[in-house]
Amino acid sequence: MRLREDELFLQRLTQYLPRSRKAALQKIDLNLKDAPIRLRIPLDQLCNTPFNPEDPAIEKIRKALTRHAEAGLLEAIVLPIAIGNHIDHLTVREAALPLLATHPSAFYEDLPYAATHPTSATDLDNLLATANHLGQPLTSILYPAKNATDAAPEDAAEAAADRIARKRHLVLGYASQIEQDAANTISAYATNYNGAERLWANPQWSSSLQ
Repeated sequence: MRLREDELFLQRLTQYLPRSRKAALQKIDLNLKDAPIRLRIPLDQLCNTPFNPEDPAIEKIRKALTRHAEAGLLEAIVLPIAIGNHIDHLTVREAALPLLATHPSAFYEDLPYAATHPTSATDLDNLLATANHLGQPLTSILYPAKNATDAAPEDAAEAAADRIARKRHLVLGYASQIEQDAANTISAYATNYNGAERLWANPQWSSSLQ
């Protein structure tokens, strides 16, 4: 079911892209199971399971990223902040952190956790502190930029509403994880940025935009 959801998500995400850009986007399946299956933990423990640096998934993810980097196929990395301490998100983040110093990298806000989890502010602060320690201070940026258009206010509002509606449509494609209440939470949170996505980017990412 999850495999079908991933394939449908990619189709929906790329349906309006030019053929050349669409061909450049590929899904690489590492055959890693979600935590309840991989770690044999109940669903209610996803955000309460301690991170295990010996988890074999870390090496598998890191090897795949390194292989692509060495082949010149890894231009940038987008990874979770791990707000809410979801164990799968933490595992992915920790696997990718060593590449932070060598590649343009940005962290996305985990939803719906960013909107609801009581440790959301602390989790973000912890990541910012870790990045500073690694010499990779992170800067908040928005995609698309909140005020990047010269359109009339009513047109800008309509564009924002379209972005929020599209995000809702995309997340509801993951029926195995996202229900209506979670989709409502994500949509409401997106209004904070007029439907944009907030990322926290390292210096290499920020300089590539200049």
